[in-house]
Amino acid sequence: TAPSMNSGIQSSSPASADDGDTVGSEAYDTLAPLPEDILLRRDESDIDEVDEELLINPSNKCSAAASNNSNNDAPPIDTRRTSHSGRPIFPVRHPTKEDMSQAKKLLSYLQNKHGFVIPDRGNLDDQSVLWKEGRPDYTIADLHYFLGKTTNHPPGSVELYVENFIKTWEMEATHKEFYQWNTVDQCAYEVCSNGGKVFDSQEAPWVGNYNWLLSSCEPDIWDSTKETFESSHGKFRYAFPEGFPFEVLQVFSGPPNVSFTWRHWAVFSGEFEGNQGTGETINMTGFGVVTLNDDLKAKRIDIYFDPTSFLDVLRGKAQCRDGTDRGVAFGDPIAGGLDAVASMMAAIELDDDDDEDSDEDGTKVKGISTSGLAADESKSAATGRSGSRCPFSGTSM
Repeated sequence: TAPSMNSGIQSSSPASADDGDTVGSEAYDTLAPLPEDILLRRDESDIDEVDEELLINPSNKCSAAASNNSNNDAPPIDTRRTSHSGRPIFPVRHPTKEDMSQAKKLLSYLQNKHGFVIPDRGNLDDQSVLWKEGRPDYTIADLHYFLGKTTNHPPGSVELYVENFIKTWEMEATHKEFYQWNTVDQCAYEVCSNGGKVFDSQEAPWVGNYNWLLSSCEPDIWDSTKETFESSHGKFRYAFPEGFPFEVLQVFSGPPNVSFTWRHWAVFSGEFEGNQGTGETINMTGFGVVTLNDDLKAKRIDIYFDPTSFLDVLRGKAQCRDGTDRGVAFGDPIAGGLDAVASMMAAIELDDDDDEDSDEDGTKVKGISTSGLAADESKSAATGRSGSRCPFSGTSM
């Protein structure tokens, strides 16, 4: 039995509260309609829902013109949605064309500056997949992951392989029917949180990742028997309009029992069960063990963390701690977090004004070509992977 790792709930200070993938999933095709003051209504044809992600901050709506007509050009940068602190907001659900354009530029900028690698979640262009909600687009999710990640695992490393494995599994749990999941041993698959109830392959996909992850809580904290896939996902979509990114921190052992520490983080700018967030960044850390079969498919997933402290913060019953006295250690965001978005965008816009020329490989961003992002997308589309190979066997994951 793997040791339980005490999870930490940490926060940025109130002064940076508006700055800013879960092991849980984040989208479903039968979610109940959401209130007009939270959900920005747009043509369904213009929507790609993403798992590690959410809605629109209710205090930061688009202009009426942008919200009423998804075919209109997005508002210019000086009128786009912003947080209370004035930084640009990139919602993971219902992003505008301007959101997507700026996100791609920022992704390329961060790839080139820090050597970040776009997460590999499998072949999202597979025509045989019957997507629950249509093909997911992870552009905004990847941006928030880049901005907040505290580790930069090199290509070919065990850590990057495990991180991509978890992200691919989470994508499948959110967007695919169980029979099309490729990351698990469908005959043996089971999951467990904090040594509690074991959910098998019949129940786990049905109740959803949030429900089984929180099933170890006392019923007065979280009652998984009274929550559904839809209701549990809906609560966290309300709470985290800009997503819930995930990263692997360290890997301690390889197959068949892959053990690792992990971190989730999110800006709490939405609402959770009537408690309105104030823009603080919530960090959650824990320990995981994935038991793989001979084909490197998951037979069992065990997750250890502190769900009670996490839920107490979301309900306003506890304040975020700085994490120095508990949980798994992690550093500061490599790219500077959401605090750095405005300055990055200003630098990109300034460079665009100075040099609007494009070379044959892509648009230049502050003297850096965006061809890296285009190449990653092209490679992923062609192979279904961004070059992720198992460091244990040398074969594709």
